[in-house]
Amino acid sequence: MISVVIPSYNRRDCVVALLRDVFAQQAVDFEVIVVDDCSPDDSVEAFRREFPRARIFVNEKNGGPAVTRNRGIREAKGDIIVGFDSDVTIPDVRLLLKVANRFNEHPQVDGLAFRLLKPDGKSEDSPRWWHPVPIDKYADKQFYTSYFSGTAYAFRREALVEAGMYPEILYMHYEEVELAYRILDGGGEILHCPDLVALHHANEVSRRSEVTVFYKPRNQILLAAACLPGFAAVQYAAPRVVYQFVKACRGGHVKDFFRAMRSARTLLPTLMRSRKPLKYETLQRIVAMKHGLAP
Repeated sequence: MISVVIPSYNRRDCVVALLRDVFAQQAVDFEVIVVDDCSPDDSVEAFRREFPRARIFVNEKNGGPAVTRNRGIREAKGDIIVGFDSDVTIPDVRLLLKVANRFNEHPQVDGLAFRLLKPDGKSEDSPRWWHPVPIDKYADKQFYTSYFSGTAYAFRREALVEAGMYPEILYMHYEEVELAYRILDGGGEILHCPDLVALHHANEVSRRSEVTVFYKPRNQILLAAACLPGFAAVQYAAPRVVYQFVKACRGGHVKDFFRAMRSARTLLPTLMRSRKPLKYETLQRIVAMKHGLAP
């Protein structure tokens, strides 16, 4: 069975539209889990009223996307997790069936990265393309990747659990990057599938500016500390910190930048206690993927 996990925060109408698409899926056994992250609107009541088949959970306090997705994964009964962010729609009524078939066709694959298009159904959602190969050459191709977007994806539940699921210390931003690395480090594979399409309506999260000026510079440091061996961590983090500082100076966000640095310093001792650098072989696989090579 497939478990569809949808995190929700203050996006009632968007989630309602997504749920209608999900419940229109055909020819496959699935359940739907919505985890609400303490929305201040009437989202939960609306979901329960219109979609009695959905399993609705509400966080006791706002925990962010990583916490919310992880709760959905823990509550799931299926052996395949399909995750959708609240601002997507699903035009293909057999999308979940395609997911199940793809896992059957590729038993060695742990995760599927969906193709994200803009609402017109034709244009690529380029801001969400963090794959190691160029979008203009690979968007319509199947390839092994070191990345997936939390906007729309599918994983074997067992692989997510063994990888530690989403790193909750990051709260939001870069949590998919670290999880993808952990999947690869455990010997898993992630396959980009151009026929698995979700339309991304790109509603701005309530704290989008906070992502840019705070979470991004902070989490780049935390990601490097958590995943990369000594010198590689410095090579990754140092130029990014410099770039983010210059960007903050130009944008008038210097105070936010230093707030991010203080937060990173505060969290580093906790993170270092569970630090697990990627294996050398994993780093080599990630480099190979930049050339579109199979793992």
